[in-house]
Amino acid sequence: MPDLRIWQGERPVAQVGANDRGLAYGDGLFETVRVTAGRPVLMEQHWVRLSAGCQRLGIPELAFWRQACGDFLAGRGDGVLKLLVTRGGGGRGYLAPTDPQPTLLLSWHELPPVPAAWTQDGIAVGDCGLGLARQPALAGIKHLNRLEQVLLRRELAQQPGCAEALVCDSEGWVVEGVASNVFVARDGVWHTPDLAACGVRGVLRDALLDALLEHEIDVRVAPLRPADCRAADEWFFCNSVNGIWPVARWRDRTWRPGPMTRQCQAIIAPWFARP
Repeated sequence: MPDLRIWQGERPVAQVGANDRGLAYGDGLFETVRVTAGRPVLMEQHWVRLSAGCQRLGIPELAFWRQACGDFLAGRGDGVLKLLVTRGGGGRGYLAPTDPQPTLLLSWHELPPVPAAWTQDGIAVGDCGLGLARQPALAGIKHLNRLEQVLLRRELAQQPGCAEALVCDSEGWVVEGVASNVFVARDGVWHTPDLAACGVRGVLRDALLDALLEHEIDVRVAPLRPADCRAADEWFFCNSVNGIWPVARWRDRTWRPGPMTRQCQAIIAPWFARP
């Protein structure tokens, strides 16, 4: 069973072309999907985000992608599916071809080795000096331009013991973590940053927002400053591969995972459960 499959348009190919615009310009999108016993977690939400990204960038969305993913996952167990789409090949220069043939790349990866204590007891959180650029035209989608995250991940690696870091934009507003979204609880209300200017709308973030509303739990999408995180009663980072990581320590404060965080973990638990 191959761990890598590539298509140009609907034609299987052995490798990505040297003229692929994903390589040259980051002209594409990707999804990172948790797979449990062969079942992709929150897959429909991933398709929705990918479709929104294709529309935003003007990349044709091919109907066969879903079948290709289903065939690729057949017979697999636990792991991570990376689904990557580019605009396909093109000549030198920024102007995109008028009739692109998108590239689809599917790859299979082992689950990251995450200590169970990070979910149960919480994590230490660091800080990043780099502020994300504000660009509403690209906000929310998971495009291939990830150099900011490469630099942020390097900063995080220089903070031993920290599993995540709080990331702000160039104006000092809280956006997300290096690879996750953030929720902050204060006085019985959840808050998560508005991502209209930058950041990635994580599929777990959006699914949890919907679930909180269904459970009639007060949640607000609103601007946050780092001071709001420091004043939090409890808070957590989340993504669709690792679930929810409560914050146990940040700067000069410590927290214990509280009842509101445990309630959120209970809400998402069935989504990650084995079929």
